[in-house]
Amino acid sequence: MTTAQDRQRQRVARYYRWLDRLAFLRELRGQSGSEAQPVHRQLKDPAGGPPSAMLVHRLMIEGLALPESPRVLDAGCGYGATALDLIPVIGGQWLGVTLSEVQARRGQAEAERRGLTGQLSFALQSYDDPLPGGFDLAIGIESLIHSADPARTIGNLAAALRPGGWLVMVDDMPEPDLPAASAAQLALFKRMWRCPVAPTRDGWVAAMQAAGLALQREVDLTPLTLPRSAEALAAPLARQQRRAWWLGWLGLSVREEADIGGMTLENLLREGAVRYRLLVAQKPEVPAPLGAVAATAEG
Repeated sequence: MTTAQDRQRQRVARYYRWLDRLAFLRELRGQSGSEAQPVHRQLKDPAGGPPSAMLVHRLMIEGLALPESPRVLDAGCGYGATALDLIPVIGGQWLGVTLSEVQARRGQAEAERRGLTGQLSFALQSYDDPLPGGFDLAIGIESLIHSADPARTIGNLAAALRPGGWLVMVDDMPEPDLPAASAAQLALFKRMWRCPVAPTRDGWVAAMQAAGLALQREVDLTPLTLPRSAEALAAPLARQQRRAWWLGWLGLSVREEADIGGMTLENLLREGAVRYRLLVAQKPEVPAPLGAVAATAEG
């Protein structure tokens, strides 16, 4: 029987398959390099450096107590840019999971080019599928929002962590109780970016706690984002909406839908309806006794 997770996996895989093909066509026209580019967004550097899509990597490992050569899982790894950027910093053995054959192939080729094939591998699977265990760190950057069942996703990632291991996620989290206009924009964003649930911050924290993880740190990164003004977005958003309407009849509107989702998200971030948050949770070193768990549940 096909589950909601199976249907969502198919939708997301098809979505990125189209976007990856379009990126390949841009490469053929000389519009981008062949290296594994980060899929996540640029942020302003609090230290005064230039905006960078790599900045989030530095922010998310701050304060983490990791072993000398950690085992790291990148859940929804894209082209592997996070691993390629952080392996020289923290070392370790990395596994990236993705639903995109293009992303896995391109990331593996870049790992080979950099001489990192012994430290970085890719698996073509969902982060909801069974994962090997014993990871010291699991990360999800702008990927877990695609989950059709966030509690199940967090539970699966938590099960893959060793005792004392860390889960770090960075994602867009809507504020609760949005006014009607903002809620409509949020619904549009979710539809365009194939995000069926998109939990609030409290929703993610509740999923972590249910999986036995303890929230240790959180940072609101929204002030570091670079949303454009409503005036700057108006014309390109209207243009892509027109193109999406026409191309949608042919089933060829994925690029336009991705752009519409991105620009709608910029508006939501600028208005404060969505916050871009970093959450860091840890798996206990020693599991809680059954009696303590029961007492906590009763309390």
